[in-house]
Amino acid sequence: MKAITVKENVLNSPIEDCFGKTRYFCLFDDLSGKIDFVLNPGNNLPAHSGKKAVAFLVSLGVTSVISGNYGITVKKLLDKHGIQTVIIPSKYETLSQLLGVMKPTDS
Repeated sequence: MKAITVKENVLNSPIEDCFGKTRYFCLFDDLSGKIDFVLNPGNNLPAHSGKKAVAFLVSLGVTSVISGNYGITVKKLLDKHGIQTVIIPSKYETLSQLLGVMKPTDS
């Protein structure tokens, strides 16, 4: 499952550049193509929001995160948990644009 950082919980949401402060994660199931939105439990924390977000995504079984930027500590935590990090190319400004090029994988 992939997690994509987004500003709103709608398909035409702008992509969020900051991993830890993203308001929502769009969860994309690699096998079924199903999409869900979940609130980032760390988005309003004054500190360590990225650590809280990583722990949350680990608990959900996320295997890949797609965002505009990752802090050094967050990147190390994601690597420690074997979660792939992908930086969104600037040509994708909205979730719908990005989802248009993502396909479910064959099992």
